[in-house]
Amino acid sequence: MDERIYTERKIFTGVLLGGSLAGGYYLWRNFNVLGKPKQARAAIIVAVIVLGLTCVTNFIPALDRIPGIVFYGVQIGLAYGATRGYLSPAMNAHIEAGKALYGWGNSILVAVIAMIITLAILIPLVFISPDRTIAKHYGTLKHQIEFDPGNISEREVDRIAATLTSIGFFDEEVPKTTYAEKSGNRFIITISCSDEARSSEAIEAHKMLRAEIQKSFPSNPIVIDMVVGTLDNRIARLE
Repeated sequence: MDERIYTERKIFTGVLLGGSLAGGYYLWRNFNVLGKPKQARAAIIVAVIVLGLTCVTNFIPALDRIPGIVFYGVQIGLAYGATRGYLSPAMNAHIEAGKALYGWGNSILVAVIAMIITLAILIPLVFISPDRTIAKHYGTLKHQIEFDPGNISEREVDRIAATLTSIGFFDEEVPKTTYAEKSGNRFIITISCSDEARSSEAIEAHKMLRAEIQKSFPSNPIVIDMVVGTLDNRIARLE
């Protein structure tokens, strides 16, 4: 039987590269070699659960806003806790006895394989994540604000609409289409424009609009994105 184990340094480095699957494998190997088969099975189960939670956050409102660094922190924390809480004495005794250890080449290879498997699962999910964008309409002309309720609350969108109405942007002449989102404490308002909006005069007018909106949101920096056609075709960002 292979009696090699992974050192703490290799485990933590591998988790940073390969995520929970790499950590689960390292711990599974170490637990088995050090005579802890029950903990070995638990390590694999926990690794799969963490990966599963990472995947499903794309489909749960609010959770999809959790920064990726949080999941890295959870993975490192679990690997650290399992290693220090259950393995350190046995690992130290193994090392002091001069028994075999896995080299860096094997450790990195495991991490890379785990990373490839994880990406193979996550990347397709990015493309099938549900579009939760909804639209609300305001005034007799049905001015529209589109938004993702998992990103910005309906109450905040209503406040933006009330401000756009009070300053005359949502008027009784031409229906307007906008998109609202939140980044930190910033409100980003995307305004659909015509090609004529590329002119310096139009951009200046939107700068004045941004300044007027800002007066109603002293605690929330206002950003205006001017787009033509699609949300990706941004012609100016005003902040």
